[in-house]
Amino acid sequence: MSPLLPPHRTFRERLRQVLTWTASAVFLSGTSWFVVDQIAHGRTFQVASVDFTGNERADSVQLRHLADVKKGIHLFNADLARAVRGVERHPWVKTATARRKFPGAVEIDVVEHRPVMLLAIGDLWLVDDTARVFKRADSNLLDFPVLSGVNPALFDTNPDVTRAIVSEALDLYTAVSTDKHLAVSDLSEIHFDDRTGFELVLRSGSEVVVGFTDPRAALDRLNRIREQGLDLFSPQRVDLDVGSVAIATPLQ
Repeated sequence: MSPLLPPHRTFRERLRQVLTWTASAVFLSGTSWFVVDQIAHGRTFQVASVDFTGNERADSVQLRHLADVKKGIHLFNADLARAVRGVERHPWVKTATARRKFPGAVEIDVVEHRPVMLLAIGDLWLVDDTARVFKRADSNLLDFPVLSGVNPALFDTNPDVTRAIVSEALDLYTAVSTDKHLAVSDLSEIHFDDRTGFELVLRSGSEVVVGFTDPRAALDRLNRIREQGLDLFSPQRVDLDVGSVAIATPLQ
């Protein structure tokens, strides 16, 4: 028995199928062209807003000006790298990232500096939690411990040395903030002397000489003598930079 063969299609049937395929291809091509044209030129994908997240101290109007993304520009033509560089020029902005948000917005996420100390160099300058000096302090931002004793000339002529001093002062500040008995709220000033090192000046008037030693080890010694009865609320000068002991002297 011979196998069944598909019926032979007539020329008219083949022509109808070819025309159907052609019409479908033309329709899909036209639709694709329309979609591409709308994306490239349609008003739907024009930038209508530049939005910011994460900024608390940096004003959105100022950031928008620095980003310089023009409204009405096509979303794909917005230079996000340039916008980020502009936003990061704001003194409060530590880092920024940007993304396109369809159909017509640019969203820029901001990470701001977190101030923890003041640096006294002529004026008072804000220092963030990475030891970066980033902005002159306003009158409403003075409730931080002050790092004093840094030579202003050194700040101008040898910024790397100044940065190292600020970084070590931040380590000392961090040690105080994680100490069990001493709190940052007790701290008024961190004084630096290029001969004797660092000294904590407490709000009570007590002075704690840490020197160039490991601040955590020094504070451990301080806590041991506090447990033995030392009262830092009564002005004392405590020298922790004398090896494994500590020397406390009442201040008049």
